[in-house]
Amino acid sequence: MKTIGCIRAKLGSTPYYMAKMPAGELIDCVGIAKELPDWDGMTVDEKMQREVDIRRIIEEIVPYIINDPDRFIGSLIVDIYSGMEDVHFESISSVAQNIPNAYALSMKDMGFITLPGNERLIALDGQHRLLSLKIAIRGAMGVPAGTKPFPALDKLVPHPELSTEEVSVIFVEHTDTKKIRKIFNKINKYAKQTSRSDNIITSDDDPFAVIARKLISPDEVLAPVDGIEVVNSKNNTLSSHSKNLTTLSTLYTVCETLLKDRGFKKNMLLPNEATLSEAYNYVSDFWRALLENVDVYKEYMRLTKRNMTIQLLRENNLLLKPVTQMALAHVAAMAKAKNVDWDSVTQKLNSIDWSFDNALWFNILVIGSANKRMITGKDSVRYAGMVISYMVMGNLMTSDEIADVENIIRNARNNEDAELPNIIL
Repeated sequence: MKTIGCIRAKLGSTPYYMAKMPAGELIDCVGIAKELPDWDGMTVDEKMQREVDIRRIIEEIVPYIINDPDRFIGSLIVDIYSGMEDVHFESISSVAQNIPNAYALSMKDMGFITLPGNERLIALDGQHRLLSLKIAIRGAMGVPAGTKPFPALDKLVPHPELSTEEVSVIFVEHTDTKKIRKIFNKINKYAKQTSRSDNIITSDDDPFAVIARKLISPDEVLAPVDGIEVVNSKNNTLSSHSKNLTTLSTLYTVCETLLKDRGFKKNMLLPNEATLSEAYNYVSDFWRALLENVDVYKEYMRLTKRNMTIQLLRENNLLLKPVTQMALAHVAAMAKAKNVDWDSVTQKLNSIDWSFDNALWFNILVIGSANKRMITGKDSVRYAGMVISYMVMGNLMTSDEIADVENIIRNARNNEDAELPNIIL
């Protein structure tokens, strides 16, 4: 038997109880819907929840719970799936004597809910948070049975000290599955996810976000020019009439590409100030060299300082497209690996035809010259980066790297005899 202090409330036709529980007790008595004995035999209409993303739980949420002293998670909504007939609520006003009139009305909904022990509790909303707590506390023993192995599993260790963490819980009575499914659907349907840009702006424990934000700070390399923002921090794409050079999302992706070989990850503990500063300088130099050495970027800055339109510039040059800028990060990473000066590489970029009509970019950067639509996706960005890398330092590439570029060109042309572009000396 377990007695929990709570507040009774009602919304619409649904009574519920707001309480708090130690994380250790919570993971012991609350399960996920998939753990129900009759789950496999349920129809689609009877099942209430989607599958859990165990990789995201282990690689992102668990490290946050373990490592961040400022960790915080929202309330779990727990469905009293069965045994409600033995669950009782007693208000303070029903057992206490001589409650002052000023408190009596409120006290009738403040009290204790008693769970006899034979009830079945299921996380209606918050199953990822629940499993994250379970794995954080128990380590590998908290991972659901049948989980396919992947590298992060081997690094899990228990943190029993987290058992005393207090978690907010909302208990809801399971009257019928249709109603509970409806509650679950509406909770998730109307909960708007924060945008990628919002996450970058607000995250203080993601090194890529911290560096990306600093790049656009006053006096930094991508700071606003005379009140005009060089970087669009709201949208992930740029319209043809936009005055921005790039997007905050692009800065983040560039950081990921440049720093991955240094062991940086978005869910890692924030590095010490010296390490973070060194990483920032590396990323900042990437952008500085582009702005100082590439003709189209110099023209962008000239027009922006005069508050003139850059629409024609963007419509005629692929370097004004965020996708191409992401591809250049792959070029910079290869230059770093081969000890090639990035400034010298950026100067060679001026010898490349960056027009939408250049057939070299068809099916690599653009779908075709007619509609000028860019090709996005991590693989496409890497492919473009490999082709550009070949053009500016192909004489330093290995035979395997050159073969990779050949495959990219031939697949894009659908021609096994397609030739490689010329290397710029």
